Amino acid sequence: MEKLAQLGTTNLEISRHGFGAARIGEGVSLDQIENLLDSLLDLGITFIDTADCYTRSEELIGRYLGDRSGKFVIATKCGCISGGDGEEEYSRAVIERSIDRSLKRMGLECLDLVFLHTCSAEVLRAGEAADALMRARDAGKVRYTGYSGDDADALQAISMGVFDAIQVTFNILNQTALDEVLPAAQCAGIGVVAKRPIANARLLPPDSPQFHGGPYWNPVRSLLTDEGAWDDPLECSLRFTLSHPVITSAIIGTTNTLHAQENAKRARAEVLSPKLLDALHKLRPED
Repeated sequence: MEKLAQLGTTNLEISRHGFGAARIGEGVSLDQIENLLDSLLDLGITFIDTADCYTRSEELIGRYLGDRSGKFVIATKCGCISGGDGEEEYSRAVIERSIDRSLKRMGLECLDLVFLHTCSAEVLRAGEAADALMRARDAGKVRYTGYSGDDADALQAISMGVFDAIQVTFNILNQTALDEVLPAAQCAGIGVVAKRPIANARLLPPDSPQFHGGPYWNPVRSLLTDEGAWDDPLECSLRFTLSHPVITSAIIGTTNTLHAQENAKRARAEVLSPKLLDALHKLRPED
């Protein structure tokens, strides 16, 4: 079964392997979705990440949940223009409507965690978006609040002292958050959810500069082999992300039950050694 971890200073305990539900509304049958979510529950993967603007994702999650709602921690996102909204992105009206819509779609009285969806530091500093989310929390519609975004935008969100969690890009090929964002979040006691933890599988295509079998890995190949992290590049990627204690959960999206089961097995692998992590940090291909 999947390990659970406390998200920052919240009382949410979430699975280290989180499920990204962005694609389940893209022509996937209801039977397939039910089998997939049943499988996640059996594996102990109880953290689901979705968004108001992911096609039919919230609606399909709601159709599945029913009396299972207490068995999952559901995170969603708000603030983007969705459907026919005629308002400005991240305005109070858009955020309020987004949260109400998410509650209705998923048949919930309160949302466990809501992230502001990738707005800029400028929008955050203006205050309206964060204030609208805090008002929803105070009204009992949202338990905990968060921000989803990277780099200077994430640092601005952390500095505001009002969010319980952040969702940031962090993986073996994009380690930018390692320098400032992750330390700042850790210092602030903010929970961290990693998105794109397997680097969008970019280690797999032979024409990728970081192809698993290519020369890019020569400096660390022997270390990866010694730690049993060479044969499966996706396991290596996930182990890298989850080897950083500040990361509470890593979000992986799929519509395939077998892939979800394989990823769950990868997430249960041991963390990488400090020696190997240090060597991988020095590669830093995109920083």
